[in-house]
Amino acid sequence: MPSTPYSEQFKSEDFVNNYETVEYSPGSYASSIWEIQKPVMVEWIERIQKGKGGVKLLDFACGTGRVLSELENKVRQTTGVDLSDQMVALAEQKCASSELLVGDIVNDANLANEDFDIVTCFRFFLNVDMTTREQVLSQLRERLIRKDGVLVTNFHGNRNSLRHFSLMYRKSVRGESHSELSPAEIESLFARTGFEITTMAGFGILPPTLYRTPLRGLAFAVDRVCSKLPFLRRFSIDLMYICKPR
Repeated sequence: MPSTPYSEQFKSEDFVNNYETVEYSPGSYASSIWEIQKPVMVEWIERIQKGKGGVKLLDFACGTGRVLSELENKVRQTTGVDLSDQMVALAEQKCASSELLVGDIVNDANLANEDFDIVTCFRFFLNVDMTTREQVLSQLRERLIRKDGVLVTNFHGNRNSLRHFSLMYRKSVRGESHSELSPAEIESLFARTGFEITTMAGFGILPPTLYRTPLRGLAFAVDRVCSKLPFLRRFSIDLMYICKPR
Protein backbone atom coordinates (compact mmCIF):
# COMPACT_ATOMS: atom_id res chain seq x y z
CA MET A 1 0.00 0.00 0.00
CA PRO A 2 1.47 3.38 -0.92
CA SER A 3 2.42 5.53 2.04
CA THR A 4 1.63 8.68 0.02
CA PRO A 5 -2.06 9.71 0.17
CA TYR A 6 -3.78 8.57 -3.00
CA SER A 7 -4.74 12.11 -4.04
CA GLU A 8 -1.02 12.97 -4.09
CA GLN A 9 0.24 9.58 -5.30
CA PHE A 10 -1.64 9.74 -8.60
CA LYS A 11 -0.60 13.35 -9.25
CA SER A 12 3.12 12.65 -8.84
CA GLU A 13 5.10 13.32 -12.02
CA ASP A 14 7.28 10.27 -11.28
CA PHE A 15 4.17 8.09 -10.93
CA VAL A 16 2.74 9.31 -14.23
CA ASN A 17 6.02 8.85 -16.12
CA ASN A 18 6.59 5.38 -14.64
CA TYR A 19 3.05 4.27 -15.46
CA GLU A 20 3.25 5.27 -19.09
CA THR A 21 6.88 4.47 -19.99
CA VAL A 22 7.81 1.61 -17.62
CA GLU A 23 4.75 -0.15 -16.21
CA TYR A 24 3.05 -0.38 -19.61
CA SER A 25 6.09 -0.33 -21.85
CA PRO A 26 5.97 -2.80 -24.78
CA GLY A 27 6.75 -6.32 -23.59
CA SER A 28 6.32 -5.53 -19.89
CA TYR A 29 4.36 -7.85 -17.65
CA ALA A 30 1.51 -5.35 -17.26
CA SER A 31 1.19 -4.74 -21.00
CA SER A 32 1.33 -8.48 -21.71
CA ILE A 33 -1.46 -9.29 -19.27
CA TRP A 34 -3.44 -6.37 -20.66
CA GLU A 35 -3.23 -7.93 -24.13
CA ILE A 36 -4.90 -11.05 -22.72
CA GLN A 37 -7.40 -9.15 -20.60
CA LYS A 38 -8.42 -6.50 -23.13
CA PRO A 39 -10.47 -8.67 -25.54
CA VAL A 40 -12.35 -10.20 -22.61
CA MET A 41 -13.18 -6.75 -21.26
CA VAL A 42 -14.34 -5.57 -24.70
CA GLU A 43 -16.52 -8.67 -25.11
CA TRP A 44 -18.07 -8.02 -21.71
CA ILE A 45 -18.87 -4.39 -22.61
CA GLU A 46 -20.40 -5.41 -25.93
CA ARG A 47 -22.50 -8.08 -24.21
CA ILE A 48 -23.66 -5.72 -21.45
CA GLN A 49 -24.86 -3.04 -23.85
CA LYS A 50 -27.00 -5.38 -25.96
CA GLY A 51 -30.61 -4.40 -25.48
CA LYS A 52 -29.72 -1.21 -23.60
CA GLY A 53 -29.77 1.15 -26.58
CA GLY A 54 -27.43 4.12 -26.23
CA VAL A 55 -25.00 3.30 -23.43
CA LYS A 56 -23.31 5.91 -21.24
CA LEU A 57 -19.99 4.77 -19.79
CA LEU A 58 -17.87 6.33 -17.05
CA ASP A 59 -14.23 5.29 -16.77
CA PHE A 60 -13.27 6.15 -13.20
CA ALA A 61 -9.54 6.62 -12.55
CA CYS A 62 -9.12 6.72 -16.32
CA GLY A 63 -5.40 7.47 -16.06
CA THR A 64 -3.74 7.88 -19.43
CA GLY A 65 -6.77 6.54 -21.32
CA ARG A 66 -5.67 2.92 -21.68
CA VAL A 67 -9.18 1.52 -21.08
CA LEU A 68 -11.19 4.47 -22.36
CA SER A 69 -9.44 4.55 -25.73
CA GLU A 70 -10.51 0.94 -26.30
CA LEU A 71 -14.15 1.58 -25.41
CA GLU A 72 -15.09 5.08 -26.59
CA ASN A 73 -16.02 3.87 -30.07
CA LYS A 74 -18.02 0.92 -28.75
CA VAL A 75 -20.67 2.81 -26.77
CA ARG A 76 -22.69 5.98 -27.37
CA GLN A 77 -21.14 8.28 -24.77
CA THR A 78 -17.98 8.04 -22.66
CA THR A 79 -16.65 10.09 -19.78
CA GLY A 80 -13.29 9.70 -18.05
CA VAL A 81 -12.37 11.11 -14.66
CA ASP A 82 -9.02 11.10 -12.88
CA LEU A 83 -7.25 12.96 -10.09
CA SER A 84 -4.17 13.70 -12.17
CA ASP A 85 -4.26 16.50 -14.71
CA GLN A 86 -1.02 15.09 -16.16
CA MET A 87 -2.63 11.71 -16.77
CA VAL A 88 -5.74 13.31 -18.24
CA ALA A 89 -3.52 15.35 -20.58
CA LEU A 90 -2.09 12.08 -21.90
CA ALA A 91 -5.59 10.58 -22.13
CA GLU A 92 -6.69 13.53 -24.28
CA GLN A 93 -4.12 12.46 -26.88
CA LYS A 94 -5.70 8.98 -27.12
CA CYS A 95 -9.41 9.65 -26.54
CA ALA A 96 -10.83 11.83 -29.28
CA SER A 97 -14.54 11.69 -28.41
CA SER A 98 -14.64 11.27 -24.62
CA GLU A 99 -15.41 13.94 -22.05
CA LEU A 100 -12.42 14.05 -19.69
CA LEU A 101 -12.64 15.50 -16.18
CA VAL A 102 -10.06 16.14 -13.47
CA GLY A 103 -11.17 15.71 -9.88
CA ASP A 104 -11.96 13.50 -6.90
CA ILE A 105 -15.48 12.09 -6.56
CA VAL A 106 -14.87 11.24 -2.90
CA ASN A 107 -14.54 14.94 -2.05
CA ASP A 108 -16.73 16.27 -4.85
CA ALA A 109 -19.93 14.27 -5.14
CA ASN A 110 -21.10 16.51 -8.01
CA LEU A 111 -18.24 15.42 -10.26
CA ALA A 112 -19.58 13.27 -13.13
CA ASN A 113 -22.79 13.09 -11.11
CA GLU A 114 -24.93 11.48 -13.80
CA ASP A 115 -26.60 8.14 -14.29
CA PHE A 116 -24.41 5.67 -16.18
CA ASP A 117 -25.10 2.27 -17.71
CA ILE A 118 -21.52 1.08 -17.20
CA VAL A 119 -18.70 2.22 -14.94
CA THR A 120 -15.21 0.87 -15.55
CA CYS A 121 -12.45 1.15 -12.97
CA PHE A 122 -9.06 -0.50 -13.58
CA ARG A 123 -5.92 -0.68 -11.45
CA PHE A 124 -7.30 1.61 -8.78
CA PHE A 125 -8.55 -0.22 -5.71
CA LEU A 126 -5.24 -1.76 -4.62
CA ASN A 127 -3.57 1.65 -4.77
CA VAL A 128 -5.74 3.09 -2.00
CA ASP A 129 -6.71 2.20 1.56
CA MET A 130 -9.85 0.31 2.52
CA THR A 131 -11.76 3.41 3.58
CA THR A 132 -11.16 5.03 0.19
CA ARG A 133 -12.17 1.83 -1.60
CA GLU A 134 -15.49 1.81 0.21
CA GLN A 135 -16.08 5.53 -0.36
CA VAL A 136 -15.38 5.25 -4.08
CA LEU A 137 -17.56 2.16 -4.50
CA SER A 138 -20.42 3.94 -2.74
CA GLN A 139 -20.08 6.91 -5.09
CA LEU A 140 -19.94 4.65 -8.15
CA ARG A 141 -22.99 2.73 -6.97
CA GLU A 142 -24.99 5.97 -6.82
CA ARG A 143 -24.14 6.61 -10.47
CA LEU A 144 -25.29 3.13 -11.53
CA ILE A 145 -28.31 2.16 -9.50
CA ARG A 146 -30.96 4.30 -11.20
CA LYS A 147 -30.16 2.88 -14.65
CA ASP A 148 -29.66 -0.70 -13.46
CA GLY A 149 -26.04 -0.28 -14.52
CA VAL A 150 -22.99 -2.44 -13.88
CA LEU A 151 -19.43 -1.99 -12.67
CA VAL A 152 -16.56 -3.60 -14.60
CA THR A 153 -13.39 -3.50 -12.53
CA ASN A 154 -10.21 -5.33 -11.65
CA PHE A 155 -7.83 -6.02 -8.76
CA HIS A 156 -4.28 -6.48 -10.01
CA GLY A 157 -2.97 -8.39 -6.97
CA ASN A 158 -4.40 -11.63 -5.57
CA ARG A 159 -3.33 -12.94 -2.19
CA ASN A 160 -4.16 -16.48 -3.39
CA SER A 161 -1.83 -16.37 -6.41
CA LEU A 162 1.63 -17.88 -6.78
CA ARG A 163 3.06 -14.37 -6.91
CA HIS A 164 1.98 -13.84 -3.29
CA PHE A 165 4.78 -16.11 -2.06
CA SER A 166 7.35 -14.10 -4.00
CA LEU A 167 5.98 -10.88 -2.52
CA MET A 168 6.17 -12.35 0.99
CA TYR A 169 9.85 -13.10 0.41
CA ARG A 170 10.51 -9.60 -0.93
CA LYS A 171 8.77 -8.10 2.07
CA SER A 172 10.81 -10.12 4.57
CA VAL A 173 14.16 -9.62 2.80
CA ARG A 174 13.83 -6.17 1.23
CA GLY A 175 11.07 -4.61 3.31
CA GLU A 176 8.91 -4.08 0.23
CA SER A 177 5.16 -3.66 0.63
CA HIS A 178 2.65 -4.71 -2.02
CA SER A 179 -1.12 -4.45 -1.83
CA GLU A 180 -3.17 -7.58 -2.49
CA LEU A 181 -6.65 -8.89 -1.73
CA SER A 182 -7.91 -12.45 -1.90
CA PRO A 183 -11.11 -13.25 -3.82
CA ALA A 184 -12.91 -13.69 -0.50
CA GLU A 185 -11.77 -10.23 0.64
CA ILE A 186 -12.88 -8.71 -2.65
CA GLU A 187 -16.28 -10.39 -2.37
CA SER A 188 -16.64 -9.00 1.15
CA LEU A 189 -15.73 -5.49 -0.05
CA PHE A 190 -18.38 -5.60 -2.76
CA ALA A 191 -21.00 -6.96 -0.35
CA ARG A 192 -20.32 -4.21 2.20
CA THR A 193 -20.74 -1.51 -0.43
CA GLY A 194 -23.94 -2.84 -1.98
CA PHE A 195 -22.64 -4.75 -4.99
CA GLU A 196 -23.24 -8.30 -6.19
CA ILE A 197 -20.68 -10.10 -8.37
CA THR A 198 -22.19 -11.59 -11.52
CA THR A 199 -19.08 -12.52 -13.54
CA MET A 200 -15.41 -13.13 -12.74
CA ALA A 201 -12.28 -13.75 -14.83
CA GLY A 202 -8.63 -14.26 -13.95
CA PHE A 203 -5.41 -13.38 -15.77
CA GLY A 204 -1.80 -14.27 -15.05
CA ILE A 205 -0.90 -17.50 -13.28
CA LEU A 206 2.86 -17.56 -13.75
CA PRO A 207 5.24 -15.31 -11.76
CA PRO A 208 5.81 -11.94 -13.47
CA THR A 209 9.59 -12.42 -13.21
CA LEU A 210 9.37 -14.91 -16.11
CA TYR A 211 8.39 -12.01 -18.36
CA ARG A 212 11.82 -10.50 -17.79
CA THR A 213 13.63 -13.60 -19.08
CA PRO A 214 14.01 -15.34 -22.46
CA LEU A 215 10.97 -17.41 -21.43
CA ARG A 216 8.66 -14.41 -21.83
CA GLY A 217 7.02 -15.75 -25.00
CA LEU A 218 6.32 -19.12 -23.41
CA ALA A 219 5.01 -17.50 -20.22
CA PHE A 220 2.64 -15.33 -22.26
CA ALA A 221 1.33 -18.35 -24.18
CA VAL A 222 0.75 -20.31 -20.96
CA ASP A 223 -0.98 -17.38 -19.24
CA ARG A 224 -3.23 -16.87 -22.26
CA VAL A 225 -4.34 -20.51 -22.16
CA CYS A 226 -4.77 -20.46 -18.37
CA SER A 227 -7.05 -17.40 -18.60
CA LYS A 228 -9.58 -19.61 -20.38
CA LEU A 229 -9.66 -22.24 -17.60
CA PRO A 230 -12.38 -21.44 -15.03
CA PHE A 231 -10.85 -23.48 -12.21
CA LEU A 232 -7.72 -21.26 -12.26
CA ARG A 233 -9.56 -17.94 -11.93
CA ARG A 234 -9.31 -17.63 -8.16
CA PHE A 235 -5.55 -18.25 -8.29
CA SER A 236 -4.79 -15.68 -10.99
CA ILE A 237 -2.84 -12.51 -10.21
CA ASP A 238 -5.26 -10.11 -11.92
CA LEU A 239 -8.95 -10.58 -11.17
CA MET A 240 -11.65 -8.89 -13.25
CA TYR A 241 -15.31 -8.61 -12.27
CA ILE A 242 -18.73 -7.52 -13.41
CA CYS A 243 -20.82 -6.33 -10.46
CA LYS A 244 -24.31 -4.90 -10.20
CA PRO A 245 -25.76 -2.77 -7.40
CA ARG A 246 -28.03 -4.61 -4.99
